[in-house]
Amino acid sequence: MGKETTKNRKVKETSEEKKALMTEDAALGEIASDRIFEDDPELARELAEDRKIQERAREYKALQEERKRQKRKRIIIILIVTIVVILGITLGYKFYQKIQAEQNSEAQIRVSEGQELVYAEIELIVGNNISVSLVSENSEQPQEGGMEKMGGGLSYVSTGENAQYQIPVGTTVITKLGTSATFTSLSSGNIIALALESGTDVIDKIWVVE
Repeated sequence: MGKETTKNRKVKETSEEKKALMTEDAALGEIASDRIFEDDPELARELAEDRKIQERAREYKALQEERKRQKRKRIIIILIVTIVVILGITLGYKFYQKIQAEQNSEAQIRVSEGQELVYAEIELIVGNNISVSLVSENSEQPQEGGMEKMGGGLSYVSTGENAQYQIPVGTTVITKLGTSATFTSLSSGNIIALALESGTDVIDKIWVVE
């Protein structure tokens, strides 16, 4: 009885030692071909079960790593999209401010040295020739029956004078919105401001007041 127990213990120890020294790849081959496992089916089952557990562990680890990569990828994409959107909004707003500033600058009626400013109401347009009635800003209350025009928050009254001008091709016309246009945007009834070269009827620039 004592000898049999010792023998079983030695077999078990040998099996454990065998199990510990075997590599994963060698284990399957041994399970399939080595006759030693015919004498120790329990060891064979343990090794097979260990291999399955290890494979499941590797699969689970690979799955977790893939999930982490996908999560990092999504975070990076979200960050990139957010940065692009913020940059787009910032650049768009700055561009809008620049356009607004340019339009406001253009919309300001002012002449430089060597120019004079004349206000007029267009009566007739033929090609690039215009017939106008000169007007002036009216700072007083209009008298009953007086002719008064409103434009740009100001009122204008006819001076009783008429004039004719030829608009040079390419002359800039600034609309009420502050955008640049050509003389084709003008129409009868418009009150305009003309930047003339001093002492001449040469038009340098036109603003539409009303």
